[in-house]
Amino acid sequence: MDFVAEETGGLSRPTSAQQVAAHIRRMIFDQRLRAGERVPQDEIAAELRVSRVPVREAVIALDREGWVTSRPHLGAFVNGLDENSVRDHYELLGLMYGLAARRAVERGSDEGLAALGEIAKELQATSDPERFGALNVAFLRQLLLMAGSRRITAVARVITTNIVPGNFFAEVPGVIRIRKRGVRAVLKALKAADGPAAEAALLELLRTETDSVVTLLETRGLLS
Repeated sequence: MDFVAEETGGLSRPTSAQQVAAHIRRMIFDQRLRAGERVPQDEIAAELRVSRVPVREAVIALDREGWVTSRPHLGAFVNGLDENSVRDHYELLGLMYGLAARRAVERGSDEGLAALGEIAKELQATSDPERFGALNVAFLRQLLLMAGSRRITAVARVITTNIVPGNFFAEVPGVIRIRKRGVRAVLKALKAADGPAAEAALLELLRTETDSVVTLLETRGLLS
């Protein structure tokens, strides 16, 4: 949840290549493509009614993320997911958003905190995955705004690619409850102007959610 990105609406409108990448991740997640199999780029382009260009761009991005391995003159082949990489993915997200929370304490305004509190209140009141996902994105956007750092926002756009495709909160059992508890802890620390505590709360939230993601991937036979 991954934390944000395509799974919950994203921080920005996805490009064609990002949409193709999301489609290929879903194929792997649903085991329409299995470890070792060649990615059928022409078939995917035809299925999605796009040119080969965004498909090639998607494959390049997925190679960087570790989903596939590109072999010169042979194509791209699916890699199996591994637990270490999954855990590192969420650890990096926790570190990045934890830094944003600490900076939000240092740089945010009372008005910004009040707006964050209103979003959190709505988030706590719903268990609908679609509504929850949208509010989660709004919460994180407001947190980044309060952090006041273009660099942190730029990093967020780069590293918030998804492991679980689709709506993270619909796909991973129990994470709405975990996220609600984590948001309460983060907001409490922010209201107390305790930057280190807010940072620690976000990192702990991501680590806890990672256990649920790993369990899901193991259940679906996706971890090598």
